[in-house]
Amino acid sequence: MTPVFPTAYFGSIAYFRELVRAQKVHIEAKEHFVKQSVRTRCDILVSNGLRHLSVPVIKKNGNKTVMEDIEISFTDNWKNDHWRTIESAYSSAPFFEHYGEEVKALIFSKEENLMRFNEKITNTFLAWMSIDFISLDYTIEYAQSESDFRGFPFDDRLNTKKYTQVFEAENGFIPNLSILDLIMNEGPMARRWLLSEN
Repeated sequence: MTPVFPTAYFGSIAYFRELVRAQKVHIEAKEHFVKQSVRTRCDILVSNGLRHLSVPVIKKNGNKTVMEDIEISFTDNWKNDHWRTIESAYSSAPFFEHYGEEVKALIFSKEENLMRFNEKITNTFLAWMSIDFISLDYTIEYAQSESDFRGFPFDDRLNTKKYTQVFEAENGFIPNLSILDLIMNEGPMARRWLLSEN
């Protein structure tokens, strides 16, 4: 049975690792919006510790709005805030010069639909890591699956094989941050952390 995943904004290392393991994945489009989850939120490491970045959304039908109908809000400067935070966090990372402008372009894209916005981000990161064996599609009805990742704790501080982080000296190593952290520090070799059995 094909695993069912939530959509994710700059998904965590755990999110991408489970995607890679599953290979063929359904992204849930028919569930009701779940706030404060990987669907709109990611964690990165800044000089003074963990920082949550969250995308504000518009729910046309309130809490009954299904994911495929969730729109991104443009009423504040969240895109500027996210980009400034990412730039501050990773400007000295080994691969910032290689990926920084493309990350900025992703954030400032004109996409209004949250799922399509997240899909563009996810596919870009998979391409950067030369992971081309994953098949992602959307559910056409609320999916029933024995392999259900919709409630998986993707943002928990699950154990991740250690790599060098920009602000590790100040904060110690913090596992399972956004894939942003891994790609900025390890570049295309980030795939090793996703394909590793450890």
